[in-house]
Parts: sequence; C-alpha cells; structure tokens
Amino acid sequence: MLTPPDPARFADPVVRDRARVLAAVLDGAATARPQLADHLGLRSTAVSHLVADLLARGLLLEASGPRAGRGRPAATLRANPAALGASVLSMASRTLSGTLVDAAGGVLHRVARPVEADADNAAMARALAGLARQLRRAVPPGMRHAGTSVAVSGVVDARQGQWLVSSRWPRLGGLDLPAALRPTGAPVLVARQLEAELRARLQALPVRDGGTLLVHWGWGIGLAYALDGRTFAADGPFGEIGHWRLEELAGRRCGCGHTGCLETGAALWSLLPGLRQTWPALPDDEATLGPQLRQHDLLDHPPAEAAARLMARTLANLCRLLFPQRLLVCGPLLENEPYRRHFEASFREETLLRGLALPPLLHAPADEMLAVRGAAAPLLERAAGDMLEG
Repeated sequence: MLTPPDPARFADPVVRDRARVLAAVLDGAATARPQLADHLGLRSTAVSHLVADLLARGLLLEASGPRAGRGRPAATLRANPAALGASVLSMASRTLSGTLVDAAGGVLHRVARPVEADADNAAMARALAGLARQLRRAVPPGMRHAGTSVAVSGVVDARQGQWLVSSRWPRLGGLDLPAALRPTGAPVLVARQLEAELRARLQALPVRDGGTLLVHWGWGIGLAYALDGRTFAADGPFGEIGHWRLEELAGRRCGCGHTGCLETGAALWSLLPGLRQTWPALPDDEATLGPQLRQHDLLDHPPAEAAARLMARTLANLCRLLFPQRLLVCGPLLENEPYRRHFEASFREETLLRGLALPPLLHAPADEMLAVRGAAAPLLERAAGDMLEG
C-alpha cells in the first residue's frame, strides 16, 4: 500500500537515489541488487551502499534464498511493512471505526464505537480522541507511527480540517478536527472519505485515463472525482450533490437546513422510515443493510422507485457537466439486483448529447477497507519521505 516515492521531489541527489531504489522495489521492477543496478543504471557498489542505507533505516528487508552454485546465496529485497503504521478514523452509518494499518495495508488493530444521533461537537471530539489514543497504544515496538487520518463523511473542508455538516449527526457543525485530536500527540490529516475510497479504487482499475466519478448513494449522497488516475482535492467542500435542490422535492426539510435537497428524496435517511413500515427490522448500518435489502421488492415501494429515477437523472446531469470516462456507483440499495437493473435502465434512458454516449455505469460493491487504505496512504507516503531524508 505504500506507494513508490517520486524521486523528483527530493533536492539531495543521494536522497533521490534512495527514493529510486525504494520505488523500484515497491514497483516490482527489481527484487535483488543486480537487478537494481541494471534497472537504475548504477554501479554495483553504489547499489550496495544505497541498499545498506535503506536496510538500516528499516524501509527494506533482505532475505537470503537458496544458494545458486558456488556463489553467495541469492538475496531478495522487499519493502518492510513493519517500518510504518498509520491510524485511520472512519465512519459507517452512526459508528466510528478506528483502524491501525501497516505500510502494506495490513490491519494491526481495529476498534469501533457507536455515537448517538444527537451527539454534538464536544461528544464527537471525545469519541474521536478516545479511538485515536487506543490505536496509538496498539502500535508495535519499533514501528514509526505516521499519524492519524480522519476520513470524514458529509460536508468537510479538508484543507482547514473543518467538519461542517453531517446527515448522520445533525447537531455536529464546524468541528475543528486537528484541534480535537491534538491531545493525542499524533500528526493529523483530514480527508473526505469518498476521495480516500476513490484513491484506493483507482489502483484496481486496469485503465485510469480520463475522468472517473465515484458516487456514494447511501445514508447520504456525495461524489469524488479523479482525472487520469489522480483524485481531485478541492481547497474546500466538494462533491455534495446530495444537497442539490430540486423543485419536485420542494418543502422537504433536509438536515443541512435547506429544503428540497436530493437527499430528501433519495438518501437512506429519508427512505428508511417508509421502508420500515413494510420491513421493520431494517438496520441503519449500511454494511448490514445491503444484504438484507437483496431479498425485498424495493420496486413495489413508490418512494424507492422514485429515488432510482431521481438518481438516474442526477448522474446523467453530472455526466453532462464532467463527461467522465467511467462512473462508479456504490450503496446498499444497489445490492438489490432488480432495483439495480431498474436504476441502470433509467440512467440509460437519459442519454447524453447528440453523438456522445453515456459512460459505463459500474457497480462498486462496498468495502470499508478501501477508504481506510486510501486515507492512510498520504500519511505513509509523507513519513516514508521523512525516513528517506532523515
């Protein structure tokens, strides 16, 4: 999961060469010293010095393999997953999750804590700081802790670290996340949860050219965007399509304070009360809700059917704005196959513009760890750069 460093970002030529070696190993371009010399065009003595340096810094591991003939045993190089770890605080419905991952994305420790719907800034700050402290205590000896990333759902100003609005916790507003976590003593990074998820999903796509849209249709509705494989990081709030105001929803009150927002007709928080009149046992948690929705006839529920049409038109309008090459949509409602087919057919009926086709509409199954790994990656990258330079 630790991404190959960009050597060009380092001014010192020795540090650049360290970064080139580490990048070659992480890329899989070289797994032994002779391969590094050939790949990087360096003398074997220079490679030996650089490898020894990276081994001493803990960024690489070298293991001896079977002896080949009379020479020295072949030695294989790989990145050291235990060199770095990062904490990620993320949200799923009304539960906060804390995950400690190593440099390879392996999960070292997980904790979770439900937070009541009426929680205000002070209650949320206490809950986040408590989880962050638990994760710091779980860092293994010898591992450098890169910091804590908060992957936020709702409206967030990631640059300023401000959590502005959350449909899950209506009393929360303008929470200063770095200040809330400052007592934990770790560097803090604030990320939009969807942007972090898209960063991880891009790694699995065979082609990343052009624009990629990721739309989450769940408790709330939002999007993330990437161009040529790089996520778009706005200076402030971004992608809150759930709060686009629609005339046909006029008068419906939204948690953001306005009326007529898309979420009032299509988000789970607005649909669940009606769905529970037919199926009372439906949970709030998106991860458990999706499998339960597979067995119900959602198309027989008029508000849910209308939500599919609203979302289809919204996504078509997005395509007329950004003209993406591909469109990923995730959310519990799409776990229901007949409902998903109805939604996809409604989207195709929209068309784009004369001579232009709508992009492929791809169902993106939920995976909470994608957002976790995507949120940890920038912290690990920054810490690895410090270890290369320090």
